[in-house]
Amino acid sequence: MRALRVHAVLLAVAAAWAFHLSGRDPVREEDRNRVLVWERDTTEVVAVHFRSPEKEILIERRQADGGAYLWGTQIERADAETGGDRTDGGEGAGAGAASADTLEFPVGASGHSLVERLAALRAVRSLGSLTDDQEARFGLAEPGDEQLAVEFRNGRREFVLGDTTYGGSDRYAKEPATGAGYVLPSDLTRPLGIGEGSLRERWLHHYPADQVAQVIVTNGDTERTMSRSESGDWTPPDSEAPDAAFANFMQRVDQLAISGYEDPPPPEALPVLLRMDYLDENGDPIGFLEVFRDAAAERDPYYLRTERTRILAGAVTALAERVAEALGEVF
Repeated sequence: MRALRVHAVLLAVAAAWAFHLSGRDPVREEDRNRVLVWERDTTEVVAVHFRSPEKEILIERRQADGGAYLWGTQIERADAETGGDRTDGGEGAGAGAASADTLEFPVGASGHSLVERLAALRAVRSLGSLTDDQEARFGLAEPGDEQLAVEFRNGRREFVLGDTTYGGSDRYAKEPATGAGYVLPSDLTRPLGIGEGSLRERWLHHYPADQVAQVIVTNGDTERTMSRSESGDWTPPDSEAPDAAFANFMQRVDQLAISGYEDPPPPEALPVLLRMDYLDENGDPIGFLEVFRDAAAERDPYYLRTERTRILAGAVTALAERVAEALGEVF
């Protein structure tokens, strides 16, 4: 009987541990043989901070009605002295603001993946407690020009980044609080060095395309509602006849792409060329798209806003022009 009780306890422990692991992010194949530095839940990451002489990157976890999301801020520095030696987005991030450009952007899939990997950080190898000679050889003897910090709900871990490894692109790093040294993989540090171009949201929507059952298209004071059949055809509510012109229009809308988030005008200053509201089979809203056109712009006059971008994003002009041309065919 005692053996059965022990067996039952072991099964319960195993089940609890399996449940615990199931809530964690899967380990990437290239990380499996690396050294685990710490392991935390991704949801425990409050912010990621990166500072170099050229730029400062802050990725924050924010909350809205739709739940949590990641938001990025990039500060381009006019000189290596701007901002002191802070990486916490506080006084250091704001110092010298007159000589730095600030860019905000929604964080995309690559940025989410980076935060997940920083939550459960794995190094290429551990170097143990560094000697003075090692710090000098690895470019860690002086206060680092580049610093990386991960802020959790209940604490903060920081690294000073040194030289790249011989013949490679991985980075030597030291955790000042412990004196421990590591080699961090370049695919963790490089995206932060690139900044917005590597971390930003690139997709207009994240729901599956086949989840859209109905769209409401608004152009000025005119509105059209169209439904998608099981075969993928677009039809008006009072007919089962496919509308080829509308299908062509939707194909062009689906091809819209983001060019970047740099220096958008305030949305209230621009007329809305087009608004799309996407509904599922139950008639519930799942997303939207707004297309704006800046008539005063000399080049690249189109901007987009969706439930994913939250702010105006520059649109690839050639693709936005195709949508504007097709508007006349459906209204």
